[in-house]
Amino acid sequence: MKSLSLYSSFFVLRGRIYEIKKILSLALSALLCVSVVGCSSQSKDDKVIKVGATLVPGGELLEELKPMIEEKGYDLEIVTFEDYILPNEALHNGEIDANLFQHKPYLDEAVKNKGYEIMAGSKLYVCPGVLYPKKIDSIEELKKGDKIAISDNAASASKSLRYLESLGLITLEEGDIVGVNNIIKNEKGLEFVQLDVAQIPPALDDVTAGFVDTTYAIPADKDGIYKAPVNDEYANLLAYRIDDKDNEKIKILEEVLTSDKCRELIEKKYEGIVVLVF
Repeated sequence: MKSLSLYSSFFVLRGRIYEIKKILSLALSALLCVSVVGCSSQSKDDKVIKVGATLVPGGELLEELKPMIEEKGYDLEIVTFEDYILPNEALHNGEIDANLFQHKPYLDEAVKNKGYEIMAGSKLYVCPGVLYPKKIDSIEELKKGDKIAISDNAASASKSLRYLESLGLITLEEGDIVGVNNIIKNEKGLEFVQLDVAQIPPALDDVTAGFVDTTYAIPADKDGIYKAPVNDEYANLLAYRIDDKDNEKIKILEEVLTSDKCRELIEKKYEGIVVLVF
């Protein structure tokens, strides 16, 4: 009986070992499957370039350039943003490979405040700021208490305030980046309303005038009463993570965006509203 018990125990143990081996085998197979699928997915993703941009002109331009990207073996995915905050967040977090919407002073301010490891690439074009009115027809009509909408971003606000200073409307302290608090002379008593740049066009009914970036919708029923001079310091540029500066995807984007084809597209489509700097 003892021998029989030992014999039975042997087969029970043997059966359990077999079950364990089977479970381990299945687990290994599942792991290999996930690994293969993951590698396949990763390989597929490696042939996709994701670029964040505002719809106009960056998004429109990139859409036109998709065939050129495809010729180089990559698919271009355009991620459209409606504000100026999220594109740099998405780039920093690795959700996109590059973005196209900002100028160097804006990027520098974002890097300084947020600690982004993002760098500037090629300068491409300038979208001159335009002062659009809703309640006046000329700069001379501005009076005490009139409200001017400007960006709430420090670099962009500084740019708009410097334009107003050049028109003799205010006097500012010296400095690379100045804000409303740096106004030392404001004879007309103008008031400033700071908003996200995307919110300025729809807010024009509530102010006397506002600086509208041509990246956003321009009021169809009004001409601007002032158009800023072209300055390549404020040129829109391709931005990407510092670690990716030698990445093939970035090299392809730089090549395509500074090509003769891109130049022709911008000149034909925007007829001087967007000004090339390359």
